[in-house]
Amino acid sequence: MKSKFLKYARVVCAVVMMLSIVTLFCDTTGIARHYLGWTVDIQFLPSISAGLIAAFVSTLVVTKLFGRIYCSVICPLGIFQDIVARLGRLTKKQKVKYSYSDEKLWTRLIIAVLFIASYLLCTYPIVGLLEPYSIFGRMATTLLAPVGRFIAEYLAASSEAAGDYTFAMPAALNYSYVMLGVALFSLVLIAILAFRGGRTYCNTICPVGTILSIFAENSVMKPVIDHDKCVKCGLCAKKCKASCIDAKNGIVDSSRCVDCMSCISTCHKGAISFSTSSDKDKTPNIIKRIKDSIQKKGQKDVNASVATDESKRAFLTVGALVMGSAMTKSMAKTFDGGLAEITEKKEPQRNDRITPPGSKSYKHIEEVCTSCGLCITACPNEVLRPSESLDSLLTPVMSFEKGYCRPECKRCSDVCPTGAISLADLAEKSATHVGHAVLIADNCISMKKGVSCGNCARHCPAGAITMAPTVNGDETSPKMPVIDSQRCIGCGACEHLCPSSPYSAIYVEGHRVHRID
Repeated sequence: MKSKFLKYARVVCAVVMMLSIVTLFCDTTGIARHYLGWTVDIQFLPSISAGLIAAFVSTLVVTKLFGRIYCSVICPLGIFQDIVARLGRLTKKQKVKYSYSDEKLWTRLIIAVLFIASYLLCTYPIVGLLEPYSIFGRMATTLLAPVGRFIAEYLAASSEAAGDYTFAMPAALNYSYVMLGVALFSLVLIAILAFRGGRTYCNTICPVGTILSIFAENSVMKPVIDHDKCVKCGLCAKKCKASCIDAKNGIVDSSRCVDCMSCISTCHKGAISFSTSSDKDKTPNIIKRIKDSIQKKGQKDVNASVATDESKRAFLTVGALVMGSAMTKSMAKTFDGGLAEITEKKEPQRNDRITPPGSKSYKHIEEVCTSCGLCITACPNEVLRPSESLDSLLTPVMSFEKGYCRPECKRCSDVCPTGAISLADLAEKSATHVGHAVLIADNCISMKKGVSCGNCARHCPAGAITMAPTVNGDETSPKMPVIDSQRCIGCGACEHLCPSSPYSAIYVEGHRVHRID
């Protein structure tokens, strides 16, 4: 009974966590963040980037005590793999299909070192492509959030037809072919790995899994095989999604074990328990495993030929992720005009991109943002979209074709789990200058058609635009906008509401470092 309870408890916790995170990404009201925001705050990389030391340290302590429970219960990408693996077993004639495999040590180490080096050297597009929460976030943003929007639209339309306005019509998502392509590529790659081999991604590619495995390799509690009860039937190994049980020798590699508890619930002899282990059941630490790997190759020194095959696999895997995103970007540039939704407004060619209020500077958002896309799904004004520039790939940027950044909203800051976007209150937002407006006089209808407009001046929340006669001294002549760059906060109201099309007569240039009055 106890063995079954551990597995069911793990499954229930994982389901609750998964539903909570999916709800957070699909929510169109902003309410979910107040109740479920903690599910994102405890994710590994977001907790580091946000400076949530307690969450980060707690993850390491729990891993040292109980093994990689994080990978089994908290990580949404890990839970996603369990779902796919379950579907894989249901579609196979043989319900049990896993087997023990040797650790791909050098593949794991190379990718983990690449991940850590990229983080320390601020090469954040690579970090975002490899980090599990960011991968799932992009999948949820592009594939699940539209489902939430559809449900919200249906409820809003139905309630309106009944004369009830309880549900508001949600804003549409700012879709990016680059983010969609990267998300689909990641989805297909990880789904294939999970369908065929369970937690292959976790124990071969995932850098967070590799880091946690160092703490889990000799955790206090872990699945332990009782050699007196074990009959070497191998059933536990066939149920192990992590392929970490060597049934022949009665050893569980706790550095790869994700505490799914399937082996414990499967063993008919009660030979496996979640308990403390003896010295003979301990997994060799990472240093010893590296030395053993070198000795097996018959080499005395570490050199490039230690793990040629595994190095190639690691290189090809990471290269596939990077090239997949680059190819998608190229396709978006080539075919965007034929596939993109036709809109009246076109985005101007900006010299400097605009990052949202609270992101402080290009450097800050590139260093802290994990490109999960949560802020993009939360933006009610259709302003945020993922960047397609390689130096800031998939981080949020502002675009005003569909809306502008309203002074009464700071939803992106409320949902950001890492502190990449952080606003204390609306007063701070109103005092933050993310850019400044620029006038293209030739596009202004006051100049083109000889009529007074003033739409930009009337709607500027900062009062940064005034109207002046086009002819000096002639107050009866059509008036054109004059911009006070010191007062302009870069909200984009003028650009969005300008009646000139397809390009606005006034547009916003971003500030690389935000100015706060």
